[in-house]
Amino acid sequence: MRLNRCATLLFAMAVFWSAPAPASLLTITPAVHTITLAPGSAWDATGTITNLSGFDLLSTEIFLEFSGYPHHMLAPQQRLGGIEFTIGNRTISGLTELFHVDIAPDAVRGLAWSMDVFAADIHGNFSDVSTFSFLIGGQAAAVPEPSTVPLVSAGLIALLAGAALARPRAGHPNGLRG
Repeated sequence: MRLNRCATLLFAMAVFWSAPAPASLLTITPAVHTITLAPGSAWDATGTITNLSGFDLLSTEIFLEFSGYPHHMLAPQQRLGGIEFTIGNRTISGLTELFHVDIAPDAVRGLAWSMDVFAADIHGNFSDVSTFSFLIGGQAAAVPEPSTVPLVSAGLIALLAGAALARPRAGHPNGLRG
């Protein structure tokens, strides 16, 4: 009986006394999170990378993943690793180019989109997600209003049609309704 209590106590301690979740082993720190761009323009995202993976990493051993964005409006391309450099374990890289993004030429002005980016290295370590926001600059495209003459004409036609439908109808000469 005493052995069962001991085993239960050890099992409960193992289940409920777990270690806290570790912090991300890679961290992307963007220089800019929000940018305003014109349709058809491009932008280069820069930032630093913190390496707590336990390994020295080459910039070519880190891959960026992009998600949560409209693929027909934003076109990201990784630039990290274009120039190879080392990010030592427990160090922060210098300011480096992370990725390039092209904005579609037909992007509607006044709209905003976001894009989630995270890093993964060759050892299976991941960073937390960093969200970048893109505001398409300028005024929203103006929708032309119809001129006064067509609006007044349409209203007059509708009024006459409504009056014609509301007018009482004459009965049949023989008293029958048809």
